[in-house]
This record gives sequence, structure tokens and C-alpha cells, in this order.
Amino acid sequence: MQRFFKSINFVEQHLYDKISVHEIAAASHYSTYHFSRIFKALVGDSPKEYLRKRRLTVAAKRLLSEDIGILELAMECQFDSQEAFTRAFKALFNVTPAQYRKQQDPFRLLYKDQFSPHMLHFLQNELSMEPQVISRPAMQLVGVAQEYDHENLSLPKLWSAFRPYRDKIPNRISDESFGIYECYEEAGNEIQFKYVCCAPVADLTQVPEGMVARELPEQLYAKFVHRGSITTLEQTLKYIWGSWLPKSNYDYIERPDFELYPPRYQVTSPTAEMFLHIPVKERP
Repeated sequence: MQRFFKSINFVEQHLYDKISVHEIAAASHYSTYHFSRIFKALVGDSPKEYLRKRRLTVAAKRLLSEDIGILELAMECQFDSQEAFTRAFKALFNVTPAQYRKQQDPFRLLYKDQFSPHMLHFLQNELSMEPQVISRPAMQLVGVAQEYDHENLSLPKLWSAFRPYRDKIPNRISDESFGIYECYEEAGNEIQFKYVCCAPVADLTQVPEGMVARELPEQLYAKFVHRGSITTLEQTLKYIWGSWLPKSNYDYIERPDFELYPPRYQVTSPTAEMFLHIPVKERP
């Protein structure tokens, strides 16, 4: 968590500078991909969203406390134009910067405060979810890869789209399904992801057209049970990264993590159970 909050502090120190997601991630010594996933789980926003909301929040406070032009403020907050700044401000606060300044009502905004350790208090003190720490053998899988970013990931939609493909996979060796998170591109200040809906197979000699093959090496995992609808998965992920991992005797390893879905899993069922696998190693 000390590493993670170094990145939060880096954002605060560079609110008025042109910084990239890669630089924010580097402050915590994580790869951009893994940092982005951890950040989203803990904070609820992607690093890019968080930076934008923090800039707009600080700008809103300055509109009421300083005699500064809206264009100048937009430029200082790294927006390309006053129009872009106004659109973003209104999208977040439902009021334009000029209207907000005129109304002089700071309580109408939902501020994006700096993320801080006390925001994890509930997770660290009120929830308890002990995983099994297990070693899984190497696996071969075949499935369908879908590209997404943090704003458009919908697991129910991805699994619904995968269903027609599943029974066409040759050499399948179980009725379990795996959801693997991957990075596929880091271009400029953007990072994109792949989510692979797949099933374990005996070998990779037959990969149907339009599908992809994946191999996962033998690895130690912390295996968590997520109970309930997949739409509430964010709370479980927030607990894993914000509470269990910092307190545990394990360190996260930057390898693919995955979800394991048992046969006949219903993604929206309140009684369903699925299993999150986080790659770890024991601390020396």
C-alpha cells in the first residue's frame, strides 16, 4: 500500500503537469497494466479518470476562491481548450464552470477527494475473506478474446457472447470456464485490455477459427470465493487489493489473474459462487 499511495501522491504533486498513466504507475514500481487493474479495484476509477476528476475538483474550488479566467484555469489543468474543460466540468458536476462560479454554491458538487488510507477503513476492519493459497498446475485453454477498457467492461455481456462458442471447443477436459485478464496494448497515454473467456483443453492442436489459445504456467494462487451476482465483483476485488494482500504474508506477482466459473454458473444469480485466482509468492 505504501507503493500504491506513492502514485496517489505523485498525482497530487503533478495536477498541473502533463503526466501519463505510465508515469503514475512508475511511481509505485508496478507495470502500467497491473497498476491500472489494482487502481481501478481500489479507487473505483481508472488512473486516467481519477486524474481528470481530481483536476476538475481542484478547478471547481479555485473558481470560487480565485479571480482566474476559465480559459487560464482550463490550460493549467491540462485541457486542450476552454470548450473541452467546460464539457468535462458539466459532465462531472452537471453545471458549467461559469454557472457554478455565479451560483457560489460549493455544496452542490460531489467532489472527488484525494484517495487516502482512511477510505479503506471499512474493507480493512469490517470484512473478512480468507482465501485458500493453492498451487495450480500448468493449463492450456482455448476461447474468445474481447478487447475492452475500464469504461466498457461488462462481464455478463462477454460471457453471454462466449456461450455459443463454448461447445465448439475440441478436446475440452472439463465444464469449468476461465476468465483471464490480459494487457494487449499500451499506446501513448492509453492502455487497453483483453478479457479471454475460455475453457481448459487437453492440448492446443485444434484451435477453431476466431478463437485463441492460452497457456498458463504452474503458479501459486490466492483463491477467493466471490458469492453473489457478478455485478458486485468490484467489492470483492477492492477487499483483496486493499485489505487482504497488504496484511497477508504474500506478495502479488505480475502474472495473469483469472476467474474460474463452475459448470452452470449464472452471472446474475445472488447465490452463485465463482473463484478469483490472484498469483502470489510467499514473502521471505
